[in-house]
Amino acid sequence: MYAELGLKDLLPMKMVEKDVGCMARPRNVYCFDAGDERVNEQLMLTVMHTLWMREHNRVADTLAHINPHWDDETIYQEARHIVAAEIQHITYNEFLPMVVGRDIVAKYKLEPLKHGYYDGYSTKVNAGIRAAFQSAAFRFGHSLLPDVIERYNKFHEKIDSIRVSTVLRQPYNLYKPGIVDSFIHGLINQKANAMDPEVTTEVTNHLFEKPGDGFGMDLAAMNVQRAREHGVPGYNKYREYCGMPRSRNFWDLIGVLPNKTVHRYSQIYRHVDDIDLWSAAISEYPLPGAILGPTLSCLIAEQFANLRRGDRFWYENPGWPSSFTPEQLTEIRKVKVGRIVCDNSDDTITVPLNTFMQGDHVHNPFVECNSHHFPHMDLTKWQDTSYDKK
Repeated sequence: MYAELGLKDLLPMKMVEKDVGCMARPRNVYCFDAGDERVNEQLMLTVMHTLWMREHNRVADTLAHINPHWDDETIYQEARHIVAAEIQHITYNEFLPMVVGRDIVAKYKLEPLKHGYYDGYSTKVNAGIRAAFQSAAFRFGHSLLPDVIERYNKFHEKIDSIRVSTVLRQPYNLYKPGIVDSFIHGLINQKANAMDPEVTTEVTNHLFEKPGDGFGMDLAAMNVQRAREHGVPGYNKYREYCGMPRSRNFWDLIGVLPNKTVHRYSQIYRHVDDIDLWSAAISEYPLPGAILGPTLSCLIAEQFANLRRGDRFWYENPGWPSSFTPEQLTEIRKVKVGRIVCDNSDDTITVPLNTFMQGDHVHNPFVECNSHHFPHMDLTKWQDTSYDKK
């Protein structure tokens, strides 16, 4: 149906266990299915899954065209391999420098290479996800959540806004033809909330609220309790772990955290060592050129350094059957998140030069999708020349 309207595909409908991960599902309307069962958790996450599904299919279609002798499984696996590399490159090249800052990127050697192969892989590095990372540090984004999700048209003019709590586990708006683009443009244009101790009541009072109930769960409380149940040490322990002075009392945190936050902690906790990691870490003043403060930057950078060094399938690694050729690596290094948006939305004309950041006509101008700022990958570098057409 969508193809007939000149629109790109949506994710497949969830036909088994139809209500798992969703709520308030209208009759004859389905949730979406993906490799991650959390795909329907919040609508903008569903949009991101949709973008990357479209990118996979776009790459797969091109590979099938240039390698007509490949079977479906070969096409699928190679497209999957390429898209995984794109995600890795965008994460380390565009996302992490914005989050932890260029200085931390340099300190932990996170910057992707401009050419050649990476020689840092080690079988001795554990690339597993650490408890502090998954239970606290990488949940920093909860502070950035706005009260509403804004929709914009292709000219970056605001259309309307929707309360965040009304689209949690309720992605059904995406079935309206053409609406996906308005949410993509919202991601591009809407400003995130500040990185600070505050979290919107949309997820502290109304998380996964069922229509008509008037109340829901509390995401901030869940973050604190989860880390406690996982045995994650307190904030002071991780400050010391990251090379900063251990606080002897609450007042040692003046200048590290807002005065108001320090005062509240002194009333809530018996001892400075009891302060929970997530709560204090999101409250830190940010490092220069970063969104996050020193403790979160340390924990996140260390995790991503291990993910790079300990991953045999890291996209820059040489010498494995899965390794890309130098020519293929050159193409992957062209990829930016702006290119992904342009290629996989229905009618996007322009995106900010730094697409992760809000557009600004002076500091972060909107540029056309067909500009040299967003080069295309040349997938002919994946043409299988060993095939004998005879």
